[in-house]
Amino acid sequence: MSRVAYNYFWQDGHSNIPKARIPMFRRILVPLDGSPRAEQVLPLAAHIARTYNSTIVLTRIVDIFETIGASTIQAATLTNEIREIQEKEAQQYLQRVLSDKALEQLETSIEIHSGDVATTLLELIKRQPIDLVVMTSHGYTGYKQWMLGSVAQKMVHDSPTPVLIQRDNYPLPFGTAARDLKICVALDGSALAETILAPALYLAAACAEPRHREVHLLRIVKTLEADRVEAFLKIHKLNLQQFLYDEASNYLKEISERLNKDTATQLGVNVTWSVSLGRDIAQTIIREVEGETPVQHTPLPYNLLALATHGRSGIARWAVGSVADRIFHHSKLPLLVIHPPKAG
Repeated sequence: MSRVAYNYFWQDGHSNIPKARIPMFRRILVPLDGSPRAEQVLPLAAHIARTYNSTIVLTRIVDIFETIGASTIQAATLTNEIREIQEKEAQQYLQRVLSDKALEQLETSIEIHSGDVATTLLELIKRQPIDLVVMTSHGYTGYKQWMLGSVAQKMVHDSPTPVLIQRDNYPLPFGTAARDLKICVALDGSALAETILAPALYLAAACAEPRHREVHLLRIVKTLEADRVEAFLKIHKLNLQQFLYDEASNYLKEISERLNKDTATQLGVNVTWSVSLGRDIAQTIIREVEGETPVQHTPLPYNLLALATHGRSGIARWAVGSVADRIFHHSKLPLLVIHPPKAG
């Protein structure tokens, strides 16, 4: 894998950008594929960067095997020539993106890499202190497969850094467009799932004004079969369904109270919570965040869904099974996802 990097800093001699007490998103990675559609994420990334005085890293991955085909580049010399041409084109492209008005007065760097897209991005994230990845869900045809297929799945499942995926039809609002921002965070009761909380709170604080920022904690309790509940009640004198519901409620209440006394209050974010019952975890989550029968282009109850692809029961299976695929592929909302590393 080859790498070319350049650093730029736009400065007008003064700055009134408020600095966060605890920097969260110090370095923001924006992968681009060369399409205008992918570049639509730049204003959002720039807005977050201005809020936290962050550095933006623009990157383009050159995958010559995907572009040309392995059968046509057997010779090492030809491979190198093709790589040099594509890296030069990528450099010219990123140089042009640097002139985008949204990036003015922001510290920005560009990096060109070659190799498998997903593997290279993950290596970049792990090698550098990247705090947030911001990307669109569509670009060129190949980029769409990257975002919605196996490469996106690998990014989301393996990235220890939060990944923010912007949508076309229901983009995450920010600045003056975010009048009443509502972010839903799906939790399962595990410490690993809670690693998405801080990124969600800081994202809410960046995108909307105080008193217009809400982070809602959601936990889904799977509906049990009636005969199982009845049998458990007869043997143990305990309504198992109600017990699980109460346990989830107490958990979310404790988390929300703790956040509202500490981090959320400092950031000007209001934390709320609710518990829902459902037989299908993914379907219930999507219903909660999008409404019962969403109509195209009408406002949805929430602006973004945040979750960790690691957790205890339900969320642990999202990362590898049909629940995860349905959340990622069928939810219309922008997503904020993290795959936290396991302790030890």
